[in-house]
Amino acid sequence: MQNKKVSRFVMRPTKAMARAAAAGVNTLLAFLTVFSAWGGTIDPEECVMAALVAMMLPGFLVADILVAVADFFFWRRALWVLALSWAVSMPPILAFAPVHVSESLDEDAERRSFTFMTYNVLHFWDFRGEVPGLKSNATIDYILKTDPDIVSMQECDLIHEWPLWNISEGHIRELARRYPFRVVGIHDQFTVLSKYPFVEDSFEVDPRFYPRMSFFRISLNGQVVHLANCHLQSIGLDPADKELYAGLFEASPWAERVMSRKVEQVKARLISKLGAAFRERKAQAEYIRHVVDSIGGNWIVAGDFNDIPSCYAVRTIMGDDMHDAYAEKGFGPTITYHGNRFYFRIDQMLYKGDYDVVDIVRGDVPSSDHYPLTATFLFNE
Repeated sequence: MQNKKVSRFVMRPTKAMARAAAAGVNTLLAFLTVFSAWGGTIDPEECVMAALVAMMLPGFLVADILVAVADFFFWRRALWVLALSWAVSMPPILAFAPVHVSESLDEDAERRSFTFMTYNVLHFWDFRGEVPGLKSNATIDYILKTDPDIVSMQECDLIHEWPLWNISEGHIRELARRYPFRVVGIHDQFTVLSKYPFVEDSFEVDPRFYPRMSFFRISLNGQVVHLANCHLQSIGLDPADKELYAGLFEASPWAERVMSRKVEQVKARLISKLGAAFRERKAQAEYIRHVVDSIGGNWIVAGDFNDIPSCYAVRTIMGDDMHDAYAEKGFGPTITYHGNRFYFRIDQMLYKGDYDVVDIVRGDVPSSDHYPLTATFLFNE
């Protein structure tokens, strides 16, 4: 009998300690989830760490789910803490992982619609290197197969026959036939192919932001649509940085000293570069928003943003009147960059004007280090 009393005496503080620990874990994770979800609202000039933590939202959401499962079996009351953090963070979460179903268009709507693709094509090189048996350029093949009305490309200097990367004369002829209106290699890297007439906007881009953006005016279905083709500031990692980052995943988890040293190196070399890039993108985004406000009307701002949805740069460009096409009509989380183990949706498509997005898909062709996004827009009646 005395042993049972001792057992109860021992168990009570142990259970209380376990619950206290669980409460602490849930509270900390809830705070980090909210902070990462809304980190993109904080000016990176004021707090670079907020922008870095914002990139970790997918990881925190996975951790939330695992902890929530444990809570369900061991202490269900703790679920309320995580549930509250999800409710507070819902807009950024839905921008990251929207739950929309695309719309089908009738014949009348088809006439009022147009399709738009944004694609960082990596100069039409093949990111995979030499692919045995591949006899055609996979990137160009995907563009021709998808057949969008407008193709807005980054990292595209030239379009010409190139046997090394399987670009044939047939590719060049077919692109010319489908897209009679084109500009190639503006500001060394921007290319637009269009089935509709367009011109480059007459004003000169501020030299401070060359060559991060180019602006066009498209005559489409009797209306004018302004396009900002963007390639915002990259992190600027050199081969040594990329090798260092990859080494974090290759080091043995048991080699604590090696891992600790690598983490310190990442902090010193990578985080400083990330911080500088966040600040550069802020300035570039402010300039794009200035141009959008100055011209007004219908706009598509798309391209390789080198940053995640809901980041400070995206929020700056969107303001109060632009929409994220993927957040509006996409389904589930997705990535558009798959190089160097940086798996993020960094290619964005923002829009405003007399039309709505009714469908958006991400292509799966892996020939570039980016995947393309293709949207269908429908003009209002």
